[in-house]
Amino acid sequence: MRALSACSSATRSTELVVGDVRFREPRFVGWRPTIMGTSSQGGVVKRIVVSFVVWSMVLGLGLVVLAGCVTPTVTGAALPTSGVPLKADSMAKPSDDLSVAINDFGLDLAKASSTDPSKNAVVSPASVHAALSMTANGANGETAEQMRHVLHVDAMTTAESNKGWASLIGGLGDRSPEQTLEIANSLWARKGIAFKKPFIAADRDYFGAQVSTLDFTQDDVPGAINGWVSDNTHGMITKMIDQVPANAILYLANAVYFKGEWVSPFTHESTSKQSFNKQDGSTVDVDMMHESGPMPYGENDTVQATKLPYRGGDTAFYVLLPKPGVKTDVALDGLKGADFRDLRRAMASNEPTRVYLGLPKLEVEFSADLSKQLADLGMPRAFDDRRAQFSSMAELDVPIYINRVLHKTKVKVDEKGTEAAAATVVGMALGSATPERAEPKWIICDRPYVFAIVDEASGAMLFLGVVNDPRK
Repeated sequence: MRALSACSSATRSTELVVGDVRFREPRFVGWRPTIMGTSSQGGVVKRIVVSFVVWSMVLGLGLVVLAGCVTPTVTGAALPTSGVPLKADSMAKPSDDLSVAINDFGLDLAKASSTDPSKNAVVSPASVHAALSMTANGANGETAEQMRHVLHVDAMTTAESNKGWASLIGGLGDRSPEQTLEIANSLWARKGIAFKKPFIAADRDYFGAQVSTLDFTQDDVPGAINGWVSDNTHGMITKMIDQVPANAILYLANAVYFKGEWVSPFTHESTSKQSFNKQDGSTVDVDMMHESGPMPYGENDTVQATKLPYRGGDTAFYVLLPKPGVKTDVALDGLKGADFRDLRRAMASNEPTRVYLGLPKLEVEFSADLSKQLADLGMPRAFDDRRAQFSSMAELDVPIYINRVLHKTKVKVDEKGTEAAAATVVGMALGSATPERAEPKWIICDRPYVFAIVDEASGAMLFLGVVNDPRK
């Protein structure tokens, strides 16, 4: 990468047209970066920060730049009227490989985020995976290889994973009217930065991302993004960004909102106070909902499992209770690869079993910076301010790198059903007249447990939670 000795009027000659967005050959402009570091060649900025803001009802990422004295300008940005990918095929069968990749990534992320046994951790595998996949479309070299490995798509080509996402998102938009599921993606770009056509086109065509160009020095960027966040999460999240750094160039946001009611609601009369045994040996009183009857049931070496379908038959809430003596991190590992898929298939093919279920009422909010977790999982170069490779996103004279990844989720589970941010929902209804197994099973979540909200058509986890204390 060449280094400029000073800001000058010499620029690249280029013109890109992405839809109605035209990247024109620039004139000299007076924008200068905030200097945060110098190279050995004297006074030259060598870093561009990429800051991810990822949250699961609202999952976003911001790309922050610290250099680029002269850049092409960006003119009028027309937004697509819909967030549905232009290349989506809602009739295409969801990719099993992509669904397994999303789930394995989510299991890795949940395990890395639940190291504190006194706190809950709820992540949205689908949302974070989608946001990082969109970002990976702008990565190259070892940075791209590491990101794809962490996302578990290294056995797929970029085209295959993009097409898989287009089909998945397109299918998720075809829901029962008995559920509310809304999915949206958007890119908020800084006027004056020339993003490469293939990067913008891939995120627009396969992920349905809307593109907006703003003057980051004049426009109310936090107001615009926070307003979009609030609108697309039905007010569950109203503020994610306080201010935009002077060197920011792009925010990419993904919002998913879901609300569904159980096929068979719990009765309020069945809810009672019950002790919950925490990992440290202490007990707390929780509101435990109770239900019994023929339900899907399955188990493997680490968990007992059942599922609660939502009305409309598109999504299900999976209860995954570690067996006695098994910790949640071991239970998460026991769901990787084909294990969770096989567990689901067994539950679908087996005759219903009489299950006695105890499930705590839950209202969880989770917020974390995932940068360290993601670096530790195997993509450190993306966070390296001198060695990250995102030149497929924009051709600048300084590196682009990820500065932070913020993730926030909200999930509420009660007798009626579930309200969550960043979830795609699929459920399965069961007839009460179906024959059941003779031996009843007890799944009483009076100790740390795992839950997953799953799109039944694809098998992709929309939410994945580790509950160590239902009161928090």
